[in-house]
Amino acid sequence: MKGSRGRFARREFLIRSAAAGLILPQISRTAFGQAKGPINFLTWGGNFGAGIRKAFLDPFTASTGIQVREITPFSYGKFQTAMKNGNPEGYDLVWFDDEVEPVFAGSDGILEKLDYSKLPKSKGAIPGTMGDYAVAPYVTVYMAAYRTEPYKENPPKSWADFWNVEKFPGKRSLGTWVGGVLEAALMADGVEPAKLYPLDEARAFKSLDKLKPHIRAFHDTQSNTQAKQMLFQGDVDMMLTWATDFIAARNQGQPYDVIYNQGFYFSPAVGIAKGSKFVTECYQILNSFFDPDQELAFINAWPTTPAQPIVAERMTEVQKKSVALSHIPEMVHLDRDWYAKNQARVQHSYDSWRV
Repeated sequence: MKGSRGRFARREFLIRSAAAGLILPQISRTAFGQAKGPINFLTWGGNFGAGIRKAFLDPFTASTGIQVREITPFSYGKFQTAMKNGNPEGYDLVWFDDEVEPVFAGSDGILEKLDYSKLPKSKGAIPGTMGDYAVAPYVTVYMAAYRTEPYKENPPKSWADFWNVEKFPGKRSLGTWVGGVLEAALMADGVEPAKLYPLDEARAFKSLDKLKPHIRAFHDTQSNTQAKQMLFQGDVDMMLTWATDFIAARNQGQPYDVIYNQGFYFSPAVGIAKGSKFVTECYQILNSFFDPDQELAFINAWPTTPAQPIVAERMTEVQKKSVALSHIPEMVHLDRDWYAKNQARVQHSYDSWRV
């Protein structure tokens, strides 16, 4: 399910400056005077990283005296190689691209299996933010965005509308990542969201064949730059894409909107490296991911959809319009277990179909 941070969020998050990566770890001490820390966190940087530090890492350090050293950028291959060679870098926490990589890492025995009795604040969170090996304080949304001008008072409302080029004329675009594409094709063909998995791949590609003549381009899912340019310039009228930029444009009064109904969400998640010396402390950080006050501080720094629905009660009206919390029930959670078993194969099939 690569495609949203790093294929999933490499398009969302800026890599932290090289200078930040040169910061020497600070050694904290326990009440007994013994050196303890730092916790090494293989993660993402940029404005996203700044939001994470302000909301979660700095409060942890303030309450425990233990520093958290961020190592950027994340690379699954780098983490996997390190762990299979005894973890010489001393990784403790790892922020993955998505929900699927932690499944792989857990199966490989390089992540701690989570004990949710140690994550009491996770109660009530969006289920997709909690996996066997990793959790997330937010969800990423991936859905149809469209230009409002061509459709006036009759906007598209579903994947069936996205596929209906007679009623909703215009050029379409899909991404290079397979995630969500087969699901959209099946829902356009009448499959109920609750009955998507396991995906009927033959039916999905047959549905895609009907849309293919109207697809102007397959935009690079690794970056949202091309997608924004295509929609903003009118090269296409509808596309499956990362929705944040288009939600922001809509909120600013620009002629764009998104379709929440049958849209997709998933959670780039954080796990604990197997054998970490700071498992207890890592659980403290992961538990704080679900604290409503700290989640609010995070979305104030990095606007996104928080894992805890209760955070909506503390949001401004502007923030509520910028997140998908109220729409989660009508959206589809990309199935991490199905993708863990089938991702490589269906990506290959989709790549072959595209060309």
